Amino acid sequence: MNQPLALKWIKLNLCLLLVLNAMQSRAVTTDQFSVHGLAAFNEEQANMLQSWLSQGVNATRATLGIYPTPLRLHVYPRKSNQPVPWAYTRRDKKGSVHFHVDTRFGLTKFVDDWTIYHELAHMALPYLGSEYRWLSEGFASYMQYQIMAQAGILKGTLEERYSSKINPHLRWFNSDLTAASIARRLMDNKQYPAAYWGSAYFFVLADSKLQQQHNIGLTQLISLYQDCCRANDNNLEEVLTSLDGMIEGKLFNQLIKEFENRPARKLYPEVLNQ
Repeated sequence: MNQPLALKWIKLNLCLLLVLNAMQSRAVTTDQFSVHGLAAFNEEQANMLQSWLSQGVNATRATLGIYPTPLRLHVYPRKSNQPVPWAYTRRDKKGSVHFHVDTRFGLTKFVDDWTIYHELAHMALPYLGSEYRWLSEGFASYMQYQIMAQAGILKGTLEERYSSKINPHLRWFNSDLTAASIARRLMDNKQYPAAYWGSAYFFVLADSKLQQQHNIGLTQLISLYQDCCRANDNNLEEVLTSLDGMIEGKLFNQLIKEFENRPARKLYPEVLNQ
């Protein structure tokens, strides 16, 4: 390894160690968030929801870092055939996450449901704009399983989960159209599973390249990003510039250029086998 590269790795590892120590000193299990809407539930239901939200926030923090601003979480009663039939983020100045929930399901069902990890992962990045909604959803889809795996609640391996989710949609990307244009079209046509999981492949690639070229995983980098840059970034260009600056490279800016300009079939495999 040449000296400049060795120094860069030492610098990055020291930075990671400092952030991890800071996270521990800030008590990752401290509930630095507010919950709204519990009055619509009885005491037992409210306590269960509070416990679920606490576990979800802490699992997300343990994987993606402590966000620079407190989370505002809202819950609403809604009968359904699943614990969280609908959830979304609202990206105003402070940002908030909204969950429609059916409390006839128990705590275990809520904790094992992917929805909270997906929605909270969105808040690790600023709003990327409607043009890059596909990328935002790909990020949250990729990260939901990273969070669940680290929390010990993922069924199966990460490789199995990504393969099972991404492979059914690879046919859409076997095209001379660009990956970004395909993802945008899928979003516009409300073909959300194909758009979300097809876009998650961007982060499969990013994570692989980071580990091979910079000796750091994507979740570690995003955790570092919370402390150094998240509060100051407001769009995709700034996010990519910050992430590349942290690794002293051009990985993220190059990857988005490839998704915007190269034929999708040259980026995507026929079958994903990690």
